[in-house]
Amino acid sequence: MKKAFSLIIMLICLAGTNVWAQTAEEMALIKVAKGETEAFLKSDSVTWKTFFVHSPKTNTTYVERGYFVTSPGWDKSALLRITWMRQRNRPSRYNKVEITNPIFNVSDKLATIIYDQSISSTTTDTVPVGYSRQHRTLVKDNNQWKITSMSSFDTLSFRSTKPQDVENDLNAIGYNFLFDKKNDQAIEIFKLNVKMYPTAWNPYDSLGEAYAAAGNTKLAIENYEKSIQLNPKNDNGKAWLLKLKKQ
Repeated sequence: MKKAFSLIIMLICLAGTNVWAQTAEEMALIKVAKGETEAFLKSDSVTWKTFFVHSPKTNTTYVERGYFVTSPGWDKSALLRITWMRQRNRPSRYNKVEITNPIFNVSDKLATIIYDQSISSTTTDTVPVGYSRQHRTLVKDNNQWKITSMSSFDTLSFRSTKPQDVENDLNAIGYNFLFDKKNDQAIEIFKLNVKMYPTAWNPYDSLGEAYAAAGNTKLAIENYEKSIQLNPKNDNGKAWLLKLKKQ
């Protein structure tokens, strides 16, 4: 009986060792996937670049309602993301990343991971939680997993009519125009967002930025002041307001 018991214990230990080895590899993949997003949210481009294979075969794709961009090759992929970080010019208000429901396919040198990702803020509840479905392909480089292909799908944006989600959609469309220097169109989109959601602070903040880009300092100040009135924690609006009032 003792021998049988000892055999069972040994088998459990061996099984546990195999499970742990597999879990450790999967956790290494999650660490890379999570670390890449965290570095991007911090606008830490130096750290962010360490998570990728710097190759012409590297590819990034982002898809959401009203927005799609794909960048083949490391140079284009890096340029796009680093440009976004520089435009933000500060850490994102999102500072918490969670990965759930991961699906792994792992070999010695190649791995894929598909998962649900949420990003949120631990410092303010005025920032809506962001959800997406993420795909990563990774290869081993000097015994370290690095991303060679990534795709991000904002699945919520395709099916939601919740006020917060529609507000975010309109905001994103407005910024598409703003980034293309189509200031008049951006202003009209942000004005519509303000009309639809007059008690939400972010549409006023975005409208203020569009007016500032168009050179209308008076209306930019008015909208930033309204945004701060609705959300006294809007530090971005306060910084813009201070800058505009000095002009």
